[in-house]
Amino acid sequence: MTEGAPWWHFDPLLATKFVIGLLLLPACWVTLETFFVIFGHAAKHGEFWRAAEFWAFAVGVVMWLVLFFGARSRLMLLFYVAGHEWTHALFVLICRGNVAKVHISADGGHILTNRNNFLISLSPYFFPFYTAVVILCWWLGELMFFKFDPGHLRYLFWAIGFSWCFHLTFTIWMAMRQDQPDLDHNGRLFSFSVIALVNTLIIVGLLIVASPSVSWKTFTIMWYSNLSTFGVRLFESVKEIVTFFV
Repeated sequence: MTEGAPWWHFDPLLATKFVIGLLLLPACWVTLETFFVIFGHAAKHGEFWRAAEFWAFAVGVVMWLVLFFGARSRLMLLFYVAGHEWTHALFVLICRGNVAKVHISADGGHILTNRNNFLISLSPYFFPFYTAVVILCWWLGELMFFKFDPGHLRYLFWAIGFSWCFHLTFTIWMAMRQDQPDLDHNGRLFSFSVIALVNTLIIVGLLIVASPSVSWKTFTIMWYSNLSTFGVRLFESVKEIVTFFV
């Protein structure tokens, strides 16, 4: 809604995104549900939790959580803002736009560009910038300088766990704030639906990479099965709730 517009002002684009956001809610739920199912399968049958890489990832996650909740600082916020704005700029370039300026400070940042869409606006909330940097640096290092052996993978997974949790915690923290024009511009329901869906898919991807007993094919088949029964299961749940209170 533009400044000074009446309360009954109707924006067809925002209305369309609201409807899309509603339609994405079942996909978000089914994706998260399927993730927990395949995680349980991998933990039970694949025994990937015994692998050093899994524990290195977990240690990275825990270390960041300790820092985030126990020693959060303006320097951390500066790093987040930098990654946030660089992600905006990256997706502008991917969408074939131009970036005239990138401003970064611990109090906030912005970019000047000739292009904007929902991918550019929401990209920092679903694209783990520093995790991508870690993986890229590892790949380039192995390609040009070093020959890592399998024992070194634990360091990569530690860095992925640390940087991915950095992304997740700051994403949730910032998304809960009221003054987020990136989210408001696309509508909160649409924005949260897209962010939740893509972030869950990233977690699924990390699990598939870490566990040889799970594949994208397995996940897709199970996801479709859960989606096909979602309506029936939702109806039965609502019916049980109504019956309980009536």
